[in-house]
Amino acid sequence: MNEIIAITGGIGSGKSQVLAILESAGEKVISCDRITDELYATPKVKKILGKMFPSSREGFFKRRINKRKIAVEVFADDEKLRNLTNFLTPLILQESLIRANRLGGRVFVEVPLLFECNAQDEFDKVIVICRDKEKRISSVMARSNLTREQVLERISAQFDYDSADLSKYTVLLNDGDLENLTQKTLELVK
Repeated sequence: MNEIIAITGGIGSGKSQVLAILESAGEKVISCDRITDELYATPKVKKILGKMFPSSREGFFKRRINKRKIAVEVFADDEKLRNLTNFLTPLILQESLIRANRLGGRVFVEVPLLFECNAQDEFDKVIVICRDKEKRISSVMARSNLTREQVLERISAQFDYDSADLSKYTVLLNDGDLENLTQKTLELVK
């Protein structure tokens, strides 16, 4: 029997760390971030994104799309963010579910924009990773070389996990070090 479990949470909450912990423990995992990277490399998606965000196109003979340039545009413009989300998210979700069903059994899928896209009902269960806002900000600043203001801009454009009612989902509080998160994650999936 297949069981597809979404892992979600705000930027910097620890979704990727939880996915890596699960993968190291032998669980089947899928990252929507990896699928997004793969889609950005396809000719069809590059062409459409190039039209939507002309400043993101790089290279002459071998065209590529600069995701950082797109991020700067979309987090400064709600309409551009909506357009990008409406274009890419259905493709990403569809591909993640195809892969999860192909793997079979219990599969954990990291879905950063789960609630923003109202896709929670596509999954058998949802695990929400929550973390203190200041720790999220520090983490994203360090990993992505962004300013505090840029991180806050991204947080404000995402689902508000701090005030949402998450009672019908499994919440994993990321409030310690990596060892603590590993222990909590492994206990949760037993």
